[in-house]
Amino acid sequence: MSLPEHLELLHDADEMEEALVRMAATIDAWSEGAEARTGKMLLALCVLRGGVFFFSDLLLHMKYSIEPAFCRAFAYAKTKNGEPLDKMFVDWQGLDPVGREVLLVDNICDSGRTLLHVDRWLRMQGVRRVRSVTMMHRLRDDAVTSPDLTGFTYPGDEWLVGYGMRDANAGSMNTRWIARVKNQ
Repeated sequence: MSLPEHLELLHDADEMEEALVRMAATIDAWSEGAEARTGKMLLALCVLRGGVFFFSDLLLHMKYSIEPAFCRAFAYAKTKNGEPLDKMFVDWQGLDPVGREVLLVDNICDSGRTLLHVDRWLRMQGVRRVRSVTMMHRLRDDAVTSPDLTGFTYPGDEWLVGYGMRDANAGSMNTRWIARVKNQ
């Protein structure tokens, strides 16, 4: 595997596979009985665009069937790494989660703004339970929330790319690795 020179590898495909297996087992335990409690399968809500790779891989590792759903969130500028938008936008794509147990899936929890925003909206809609899972969790002092389950944590301020996380300079979203941008 050859990375662009401005990136440093953090997690390769093998490490990510191990994390997916571990997380899927935990989520299977969460989802067991969801249908008996609510009359419906666990609803897995993917935060698009970046979360789609992680979401698909995670669901394929699970033993229990769940119902997939999607919302599209816009929290960062596309032209500069790490530049948050003043206001977050979410397209709910006709989602009706009333009375459901929901698994909120995103590729990264950075500031936690997206997870918190989506979680609050879901609870206002009358969901029974929300649990969140991310592949990456950047540990930040100013974070507004944290995921319930995560594959990896990262304590630095560098921008992370790969596996759905976009590098404004080179793309790199559709990869089976996660890297950090060096010398921002």
